[in-house]
Amino acid sequence: MGKISSLVIFALAAALTLLVVGASLVLVPSPRKTVLVYSAPTLAGVSDELVKLADMNVDVQVHGSVFAANLIKAGRRPDLFLSVDVELKKSLAYRAEKTIGTYGLVFVCRQGFNGLDALVTSRIGLADPNQAPIGYRALAAMYLISEREKLGLKEELERSLNIRYIVDGSSLKIVVSNISPSGRFYMRPNLDIVASLLEAGAVDCIFAHTPFVVTRNFGKDYKVFELPEYARFDKTPSVEIVVELATGEIKVVKLEAIAVSFSEDGDRLLRLLDRIDVGKYGFVRGVN
Repeated sequence: MGKISSLVIFALAAALTLLVVGASLVLVPSPRKTVLVYSAPTLAGVSDELVKLADMNVDVQVHGSVFAANLIKAGRRPDLFLSVDVELKKSLAYRAEKTIGTYGLVFVCRQGFNGLDALVTSRIGLADPNQAPIGYRALAAMYLISEREKLGLKEELERSLNIRYIVDGSSLKIVVSNISPSGRFYMRPNLDIVASLLEAGAVDCIFAHTPFVVTRNFGKDYKVFELPEYARFDKTPSVEIVVELATGEIKVVKLEAIAVSFSEDGDRLLRLLDRIDVGKYGFVRGVN
């Protein structure tokens, strides 16, 4: 009897152990997968809303669009890439895409500056054109404005930034592969960090996008100057502009933000973009 009782007790204990283990497997949920999103600083408002709408864990990493595209080409693919430049998609093997909207380039200065004449005298913060598309568009805008308004900036820009402007007929090539700022020009990796220079008083003016200005509410404390139509880039420029980056050449087209996905989770986030009112962030809604 004693032996039988011991076997019964052992069997009951084993069954109880299995029950506890089974219950723990049921009650303790497995960790949720984190979905990775690369977002340009200009698209911060859109990516913030996307996180709120998603029924999954979303990790948003803010990078300049050129830098993020280079990460992807190097094999570090996110689930979704929110880019401020449609031309970057050509080099990426993505699954699906959605146009977010078009927008324009503006010039933002501290109080006390009055218009585009600030281009001649102010300390200017620039995003690195090899990491953020707004960097090479700012360089293109300064050249176009200087030539049209006869500001005489070309030589200073080439000397102080170690870049070259090459004009061939109606086309413009900007060589920025070895850019190195000096004098009154300051450079940082992306627009978000450049804006922090303005906020800290380290520079007087920066180039920014309309959506970035809206998201950061810069119109309250700074002067926001609209650029001439030929330098705004809300439409494809009338002159052909090619930029020679450290990683190759790229043609400058109109400012158009795009989202591209690289996974099923990315596709799900892509569909959520239709529920976001991008107009309140300064974008003109695109049509796919």
